[in-house]
Amino acid sequence: MNPTPMIELDQVSCRLGDTVAVDGLSLQIQRGELCVLVGTSGCGKSTTLRLLNKLLPCTRGNVRIDGQDIAQLDAIALRRRMGYAIQNTGLFAHWNVARNIGLVPHLLKWPKKRIEERVHELLELLGLPSAEFAHKFPSQLSGGQAQRVGVARALAGDPDILLMDEPFGALDPLTREALQNELLRIQSRIQKTIVFVTHDIDEALKLADRIVVMERGRVVQHDTPGNLLLHPANAFVENLLGQGERGLKLAGLQRVAERMLPLLGEPPSVSIAAQDSLRQALSLMLWHRIDALAVHDGQGEIRGVLPIDALLQSP
Repeated sequence: MNPTPMIELDQVSCRLGDTVAVDGLSLQIQRGELCVLVGTSGCGKSTTLRLLNKLLPCTRGNVRIDGQDIAQLDAIALRRRMGYAIQNTGLFAHWNVARNIGLVPHLLKWPKKRIEERVHELLELLGLPSAEFAHKFPSQLSGGQAQRVGVARALAGDPDILLMDEPFGALDPLTREALQNELLRIQSRIQKTIVFVTHDIDEALKLADRIVVMERGRVVQHDTPGNLLLHPANAFVENLLGQGERGLKLAGLQRVAERMLPLLGEPPSVSIAAQDSLRQALSLMLWHRIDALAVHDGQGEIRGVLPIDALLQSP
């Protein structure tokens, strides 16, 4: 017997004025899954996100959260069960970091000590030492720090579901990559159901367990990153992925450990970590003009070798 999906949309449509923003969309997202909605501007991905917490009403169809039709649920109570992180963070400028993060637990009437412990826990989890950041105000934070606080606030009430609408879109590339890595690290520990909206296909491929490609308010393809690259449903998906770069993007999903061979003899002079991607391995080979890399375990201990022939094997 299949488990009940954490999120289910059944033939959902949403009309905004004369525009059909979402058109007969059906989708299931399983508990603990990081699902990324991706597509061009105006494809309906942010609208879909807002349908999940009743910020927008369905014109037709049903949305179910953990088997419950949200039409039967109080909107405010529903939203307190979900975290919501957006691009501009939405932090209250006149509240310090601790008070911003503690907002939802306060609304849920948690005891003061429990709120303080939760704020401390989340700041430490997100790499913002509580002693240094709890009493700062948003104006005293960098863009990346403010975004981390926004994510902490979204997680504060320990929600089952985290909705994220282009949360890293306004950040510089280095900060954005750091926060993507942070989100993956946190998700490996907390295993929330996350629905993440982006227009950046590379971000989607890096983060997602499953990707939903949308066009004109409809689902074009719903699949794992690997299957999406290997078997795009149509020309639109293929173009979105970048026809000439699909091989590199696929190599970015695969780990060196999957292709390394036992070391026989002396190791090559250049090494790479087993958990790095095949794309990084190829880049190193091209840069150093070599055809093999030593593979270490992350602590410097050589564990094997990656020759270029093994790298180029079919996935």
